[in-house]
Amino acid sequence: MRFEILKSSPLRLGIAFSILYLACFSIASVIHYRTLESKFLLRIDESIVERYVAIRDVYEQLGLDAVIAVAEKNNELPMQYTMGFHLASSSGQRIVGNVPTCTTDPGWLEIPGEELGLDSAELYRFYTAHLGDNVLSLGRSLKEVDELRASTLASFTRTFLVSTTLAILGAMLMAFRTHCRIDRISKSMDNVAAGNLDARLPIGSTGDDIDQLSIKMNDALDRLKGTVDGMKQVSSDIAHDLKTPLNRLYINLEEAARRRYEAGDTDESLEKALDEAENINSTFEALLRIAQIEAGARRAQFKSIDICALMHSVAEVYAPVVQEEGQTLTIDSCTAPSGVTMMGDKDLLMQMLVNLIENAIRHCGDGTNVVLSANQSGEDILISVGDNGPGIPEADREKIFRRLYRVEASRTTPGTGLGLSMVKAISDLHCGNIDVCDNKPGVRFDLRFKQVGECA
Repeated sequence: MRFEILKSSPLRLGIAFSILYLACFSIASVIHYRTLESKFLLRIDESIVERYVAIRDVYEQLGLDAVIAVAEKNNELPMQYTMGFHLASSSGQRIVGNVPTCTTDPGWLEIPGEELGLDSAELYRFYTAHLGDNVLSLGRSLKEVDELRASTLASFTRTFLVSTTLAILGAMLMAFRTHCRIDRISKSMDNVAAGNLDARLPIGSTGDDIDQLSIKMNDALDRLKGTVDGMKQVSSDIAHDLKTPLNRLYINLEEAARRRYEAGDTDESLEKALDEAENINSTFEALLRIAQIEAGARRAQFKSIDICALMHSVAEVYAPVVQEEGQTLTIDSCTAPSGVTMMGDKDLLMQMLVNLIENAIRHCGDGTNVVLSANQSGEDILISVGDNGPGIPEADREKIFRRLYRVEASRTTPGTGLGLSMVKAISDLHCGNIDVCDNKPGVRFDLRFKQVGECA
């Protein structure tokens, strides 16, 4: 799950939202800084203009000497701690001021300290204008703006890192919660896909769109289960209703054949009809047995079964049968530290093995080796039945468990097409999973069961 969550849509949406939020946050921070910077610069400009207006008024009322007298009082204060003052003649010769040198170009300028003759790398903002025939330059340090920029950048960096961390953690938390809910829904749907129509999707207490979707899917599963149960019931009813007349037909045909035989007469068509009646009877018997198994009533009779002992018993009984067909039956392995045991129905598990062995005998030629094995894999029991025959086409491997389905190559061989359907029904009853694998050559049926014998 740790790596699957990285592929989940909720996490991707959360990260996309976080990126969008951080982009908006960055834009807002830049706008906020620019606004503060503009206010600082405006305040500096206003103070310079106010000072210029005051000096101009002094000049107009009292003359240049009064301006020089005012400037000389401030000469003792360095430019870095007060407003810069530079009064020069029209030719640019310095008259008075606490700034060694300055521009004579009128207007606003931002000038480095080195160009002003100051031992400082700071940037200064100056306003230069004519004062009579002279040139007056007034300026202030932009140190406050630099400090604002530095503090804003540091604050922005810290806030951005904290916001990014919280946004990612929040996105991962929400994605993890949503992923867990979707994972539970996915597992429920896997159970449904495996044939467990009683499985239902979990519904939370939030009542959000996922819960609403789960409710609708549960309603659909209820209707599907009702439909499937109805079809099974109809099939079972038909099989029950036809079983008695079919038995009577078979008995009558058998009696007619016996009488003809006793009279010394044989009728080939009667023998064929008897064989067909027997096949039909076997088919309906198998359908009824599958229906009974799928009903799950026999689960209450589960007991601890020694799979190795069961497998050896089946092999002992079927070894002569296999040998008559020119084939061999062997047990490859059946070992575990404390024995290979599981909860189940002994008769049904034996029927399952028998059907798989008969399936191999029926569809494989001379010289085929049928191999049985049972092993404990973690908490699971793995039972395998394989052969080195012609195998099953990959396109048919998911269809062979359907009732009455037969692979094209086996349509001319005896059988009802229900043997593997019964294997699937028995496996489902024991909450097992069946994998049809390529045995290279041949085919191998791997059946995996939980030791506890209870469905998840």
